[in-house]
Amino acid sequence: MVGGYADDCESDRRSSFAEAMSPVEELRRLRLLLNRLPALIGYWNRDMRNVIANDAYLEYFGITPSEARGRHIRDILGEAVYELNLPYILKALAGEEQLFERTLIDSAGMTRYTQASYVPDIVDGEVRGFYVQVTDVTARVEAEQERDEARRLFQISMTNAPFGEAVLTRSAHILRINPALCALLGYAAEDLVGNDFRDLVHPDDRPSADAELARLQNNSQVASERRYVRRDGTSIWMQRNAVLVAGGHGGDDVIVAQFLDVTARRRAEAELAQLALTDSLTGLQNRHALNECMAQFCGAEPKATIGVVFADLDGFKSVNDTFGHATGDAVLVAAAGRLAKLVTPPNSAYRVGGDEFVVLVPDANTDGEVAALAGGVRAALTGTYSTTQPVATRRRVALTATVGWTRGGTADAEGLLRRADANMYQQKPAPRTDAESRSDADGIALP
Repeated sequence: MVGGYADDCESDRRSSFAEAMSPVEELRRLRLLLNRLPALIGYWNRDMRNVIANDAYLEYFGITPSEARGRHIRDILGEAVYELNLPYILKALAGEEQLFERTLIDSAGMTRYTQASYVPDIVDGEVRGFYVQVTDVTARVEAEQERDEARRLFQISMTNAPFGEAVLTRSAHILRINPALCALLGYAAEDLVGNDFRDLVHPDDRPSADAELARLQNNSQVASERRYVRRDGTSIWMQRNAVLVAGGHGGDDVIVAQFLDVTARRRAEAELAQLALTDSLTGLQNRHALNECMAQFCGAEPKATIGVVFADLDGFKSVNDTFGHATGDAVLVAAAGRLAKLVTPPNSAYRVGGDEFVVLVPDANTDGEVAALAGGVRAALTGTYSTTQPVATRRRVALTATVGWTRGGTADAEGLLRRADANMYQQKPAPRTDAESRSDADGIALP
């Protein structure tokens, strides 16, 4: 009962309020409401003449209420816009609701983008006119235009960039890839879009690529150089700069990456590094390479043992003095060639100066193993050397080699080299001062 009584009281209050509001007051309040709305609102009868227009409508077209009332819609819209809107007006007067967009010029001469709605006023099955609501969507349209222009410029930039560019998902799957990057990799774009970009990374570089992708997930910007595998199976070095771009308006995040071919530079650097470690005359590794190798052995396995073989050519100075440096150089090149054939990995051979050579024997388990190699080095370097000079000056030089060796821990690398050198000099024969020369058919003995 209490609930029913309360409902009755509420109903009575509503009735009293409605009765208290006169039609004039109701119309006043309705007009006040319409005039507070930012949208353009109006009503047009079957003859397309204005009945009602709110303040926003009047202000937009720069007219007063008296100028609008009873005026034909053509006179307010202008001939051009009227002709564009007429099909929608006729459909609204035929009872069909209409929704469309239109570009207008307001009374201040500003371009406005609008969305118009025409709703038929149907009474007893008869269309008496239509309601108009026009919403200003300029901000939205201009934002869309700016977005579209940014996309267009980005696409132009990607297409014409002289370096590689790609847009990837957070999981590194390819969304877009430009012609320059396709050319670098040897693929067509359709062959790559949708694939995991990491599949193009050289297998040896894949762990670092995975680690870099993990850093990108934390909104990091990363830069690196690594190898990628081209379609033909060859490798290409590329510098990559990548950044994670947050998706706007609920869109997905993407990775934007740029790629630059640095293969030529990396190859040149590798060649320079190799030159720094290579004896320019013989092609063997040089003293700098020997020092680096000994340091690596010491750092990697300080308790391991290594064998060192030290060798030089007996009486080599006499070759230079007797026949000139060209013949001496030819002998050194030939000696290095013999040594290179004898010494195979993991052992390594070096020319450390003049006619001195060193062989490193990593993981030397016994003295006998090192001694056997030392004997092989002596045998290889001892013998007759034929130069490649013109026949008239061609020489055959017979030389012997003295070899010393030692074995010990890598922690004392310098000590090993000194002991092997000292052991070699202990083996040296007594010096000779004479040199004999014969024809091309006979050898020259220089002990």
